[in-house]
Amino acid sequence: MKVRVAIYLRIVISLLIGLGGAWLVSESSYHLLKDPQTRDNARQIVLTIPPGTAERIAAGEDTLTLPSMMTFVEGDLLIVRNEDSVSHQLGPVWVPPGSSGVLEVGAPNNYTYNCSFQKSKAFGMEVLPALTGSTRLEGVLAMGLPTSLMLALYSFLVFPLKTRPSPASERPE
Repeated sequence: MKVRVAIYLRIVISLLIGLGGAWLVSESSYHLLKDPQTRDNARQIVLTIPPGTAERIAAGEDTLTLPSMMTFVEGDLLIVRNEDSVSHQLGPVWVPPGSSGVLEVGAPNNYTYNCSFQKSKAFGMEVLPALTGSTRLEGVLAMGLPTSLMLALYSFLVFPLKTRPSPASERPE
């Protein structure tokens, strides 16, 4: 019975050490190497269309200096504020003059929307996945469980269990 308890105790200790070490490595590397574009929570980004944009677009001028592709995180809200005297459109969002429209950024992917306030008539979006607690937990488990298994196996090799010899094996021949 003592041998069985010793085996369970080694497995539990190996699990604690393996998962604790994996958590320490995972979380410290997460905080040290965290990409500023990958966030845990959504944010609001305000895009303002200045007055006279429609006239400048009609004249062939660039009005807003937006990159061809903007990066967002899943769940972000893109608020389009129209200060122009003409209605504008960004994908499914129609924004009348003097008002605002909201585009909730969807699933991770690359999107190209029709855009009336860009000279190119296109607005590119790269959407990255939001980093959730379950994603981080998966990382800890992916490292911690195999590490725990190896620690348990090595503990049995390096420190073998001491068992009493059976009475039959103690008899001299």
